[in-house]
Amino acid sequence: MKKKNKYPENKIIIAQLEPLKHQLYIASFFSGVGGFDRGARRIGFQSLIQSDWWNISGQAFEQNIANSGDGKYNHLRSEGIFLAGKNIGDITKMTFDQIQRYIMEHLKMRIGIGDLDVIIGGPPCQDQSKCNNFRDILGERNHLIFPYLDMIEVAKPKVALIEQVPDILAEKFSILWQKVRLRLNRMRDYTWDYQVMNAKDYGARQDRKRLIIILVRRDLNVPISFPEPTAPDLGKVAVQSLLPEVYHFSPGQYKDGIKSAKSNIFCTMTATGSEYFYGYDGVRRDLTIDERLVLTELEGLKLQGICNTDQKRLLGNMVQVSFSEALFRHIKLNFLKV
Repeated sequence: MKKKNKYPENKIIIAQLEPLKHQLYIASFFSGVGGFDRGARRIGFQSLIQSDWWNISGQAFEQNIANSGDGKYNHLRSEGIFLAGKNIGDITKMTFDQIQRYIMEHLKMRIGIGDLDVIIGGPPCQDQSKCNNFRDILGERNHLIFPYLDMIEVAKPKVALIEQVPDILAEKFSILWQKVRLRLNRMRDYTWDYQVMNAKDYGARQDRKRLIIILVRRDLNVPISFPEPTAPDLGKVAVQSLLPEVYHFSPGQYKDGIKSAKSNIFCTMTATGSEYFYGYDGVRRDLTIDERLVLTELEGLKLQGICNTDQKRLLGNMVQVSFSEALFRHIKLNFLKV
C-alpha cells in the first residue's frame, strides 16, 4: 500500500532570488521538479514564479531552497515563488493579475504585461503518450494547453515555450493538434513554429524526443529558429560513462530489447519507472533513485520524505536540464539578443 504523504494539499513556498547582473525573468507552469527552470538558470534566467497542481512538486521545491549542490550544481537550489496544489497551482484557476500580486507581495517586484522575458510550460501529456495504454483524445489533460495559451496571451511575454510529447502530431490526435494550431494562429501578437527535437542532441543523458513550440512576440522583429543539434559525446553521456557498474539496460515498457550501457545513451525515462539495469552478473534490477538523478542531471537534488513512486514520477516527467539550457541559450542570443 502506498504510504500517504502528509505534505499540505496547497501551499505557497517562497525562496530568495539570487542577485544577478542581468535579470531575465521567467514564469513557469506545470513546473514539476523544475527541469525547465533549472536549465534556464544555468544561462542566467530567473524563475520568479513556478506552479503545479500536484502538491508534491512544491515539496520537492521546498526541500531544495538551501541546496548549494556542494558548490558544483547551482541549478539545484530553488528560488522564487512556488504555487503548489489544486487550489492555487492549477492553471485553470489562475489569472495573470494573481501572478502579478504574488510577485509584488512576496518578491517586492512589479511585473507588468509584457515584462516577462519567457513563459514556459509542458502541459500534461499522459493522455497522448505512447506509455499510456489508455491514451485518449478526450482525456481532460489534453486540453490544459488552452488555458496555458490564454495565460501567454494575457501576460504577453517576449517568448513562450511549450513542451509536449511528439504523439500529439499522430493521426489519432489530429483534431486536437488542429485546435492547437488554430488557437496559436489567433494569437496575433505572436509568430510561432514547432519542431520535434531529441534531448540527446543537446547534451542530455537520455534519448528523449519532444515537440517544442516556440512563440516570439512580433514586436521583437526576429525570425523563429531552433538550436542546432550536435552529435552526443558517448564518453560523457553513455550510461556506463555515468554509472560504471551498469553493463546493459532495458526500456522495459517499450519492449525493444536490451542495450549496451557502454555504447548507448539511456532511453526515455518514464514516470512509471519501468526501465531496468543489468550488472556484470546479468541480473536484472530496478534503477535506484540516485541513479535516476544522475540520468536527469539532478544528482544531489533532495527528495527526502517523498515516496519512491512519486520520486519516479517527478523525474520521469521532467524536461532534461541540458536540453532546457540549449533552448534558453538560443532564446537569449537569437530572440532577446542579450
